[in-house]
Amino acid sequence: MDAMEVFDQLAEKYQGEHSHNPFQSALIERISSLLPAGAAVLDLGCGTGVPTAKVLTESDHRVVGVDIAEGMLRLAREQVPAAEFVHANFAELPDNFGTFDAVTAFFSLLMLSKADIERTFDKVAGWLKPGGHFAIGMVNFDADSIPIEFMGVPVTVSGYLEPDLKAVLEAHGFTVISIETVFFTPTDGPQESQIFALAQLPE
Repeated sequence: MDAMEVFDQLAEKYQGEHSHNPFQSALIERISSLLPAGAAVLDLGCGTGVPTAKVLTESDHRVVGVDIAEGMLRLAREQVPAAEFVHANFAELPDNFGTFDAVTAFFSLLMLSKADIERTFDKVAGWLKPGGHFAIGMVNFDADSIPIEFMGVPVTVSGYLEPDLKAVLEAHGFTVISIETVFFTPTDGPQESQIFALAQLPE
C-alpha cells in the first residue's frame, strides 16, 4: 500500500488524533506572526488542512496546500475553503512551482527517503523569497526508509535526531532560528518524541 492509499484510509482518524498538537499549533502561530499580512504560504503534505491551513487563512494569509491523498484533500477543501489545495506528490513538484513567504511541512517529510528529504530542502530554498521561513515537524529518531506500522497501517519512514536535522538544514542554506525536541501523546496512541524546527533563508 502506498502513501496515497494509506492516508486516504486514515484521513478522519489522523485528524482526530494529530490535529491538536500544541507544539505544532505554537509554531504555526509563530510563523503567522512573523509574516506580513496576505503572505503566501506553501504547506507540504497539508493533510486535512487542520490546523495549519486553517490557522494561517484565518490570519489572512494565502495558503497553498499540497497532498498526495485525495481523502485528506476532500476534508481540507470542506474545512478550509479559503485555501487552495493541490493534489500532487510534493516531492515531485517543479522547481518553478511558485514563490512563497513561508513553507511548512509538519510530519510529511517522514514518508520520504533522506535523499528525497534533502532534495525537498533544496526545492524549498528555491520556492522561498529571500528571508523566507521554513517550519518543520519531524519525529525524533534516526532512520532512512525503515518499515513501521502507523495507526495500524504499514509505511516506510525516515527521521533525524535533533543535531542532525539542524546540520542538514544548515547544509542546504538555511539558518536555524529555533529547534526543540518535545513529547506529544496522540489521542489514541503512544507518546512520540518530536522535533519542531523554524529555519530561515538569508535575506
